[in-house]
Amino acid sequence: MEKNSFSSLIEIFSSIEVKEKGVEIVYDYLLKNQSIDNPKELANNLDLSIKRIYKIFSLLKQLGLIQVYDRPMKITINEPISAWEKLLSEKITSIRSEGDLKIDKCEKSFVDMKSAYKITREENSLPPVEYINILDNDDAFEFLKNDIIGNSKELSLTRGIKYDIKTFEKIFEMLKDPKNMKEKGYSNVMLLVKTILKKMPSIKYRILVSKERAQEILQFKKMFSFYSTKFEEFKINFQNIWEIRIYEGSCGDFIILDSNELIQFSIDPSKKLLGIFISRSHEITDIFFKKFEEMYSQALKLEDFFKQIKFDRTPTIFDKFIFSFF
Repeated sequence: MEKNSFSSLIEIFSSIEVKEKGVEIVYDYLLKNQSIDNPKELANNLDLSIKRIYKIFSLLKQLGLIQVYDRPMKITINEPISAWEKLLSEKITSIRSEGDLKIDKCEKSFVDMKSAYKITREENSLPPVEYINILDNDDAFEFLKNDIIGNSKELSLTRGIKYDIKTFEKIFEMLKDPKNMKEKGYSNVMLLVKTILKKMPSIKYRILVSKERAQEILQFKKMFSFYSTKFEEFKINFQNIWEIRIYEGSCGDFIILDSNELIQFSIDPSKKLLGIFISRSHEITDIFFKKFEEMYSQALKLEDFFKQIKFDRTPTIFDKFIFSFF
């Protein structure tokens, strides 16, 4: 029995939702031999019970693929092309009829539901500006993934102001104190950052940091120079497109998602992040997006910035992590 031939039988019987065990084996025999004169001998040759052989004969006859003659019993195959064309035509008609009924039911159910609840279409059902409080959110990365990024493909972020986020404060404390890190369940900083990176959606990240903020981050980073070296040594991979650039001038803090949603930050006088404003106004978002593109095109890539300040090494994942979130 040729594998490809038999596979085609399995596929065609599956297409008409026939799952009887052994039907393909018996039909394969008929295609090659045209008839069966001795069902018991066939059962032995095909390693099937005689009861199953008769069950398959009954099914094939019902499908119009064979003729069954009695006294003595003889099975002959019907002309395959005509038999299958008729069978498939009937099956396709049945599927279409069933599909039409299901479509009608869906449409009628929707109409009935709208009528029962007196629902009418509302234009701009999402508010043009939405505020989300994040004070009670303990995991900024889960919040970023689920409540901000969602199904977006690209995130563009500007960083010009230092403010405090609860999650980052906790990470900062763990980085300062390895004992605290272990108590939180992380044996080392690589494991901590790997855990965080796994929470970041697989999208394109473009981070724009003002030069003034970058200088502050570099001072902050000196506290963790050991980690930077270790990350270079362990070569932690991060597959996302993640580019950081340093802008000579000043810039506010905002996020743009796919060039059609603008996110701005609500910060209290003590520089703690309280929440975010999400704007879906195309006109407003477009202004910020164009400004971002202008600044981004003028900014230095992080590796070029490192060269400019005589910081003679390629940025590591830890560097990108610090410049993006601290």
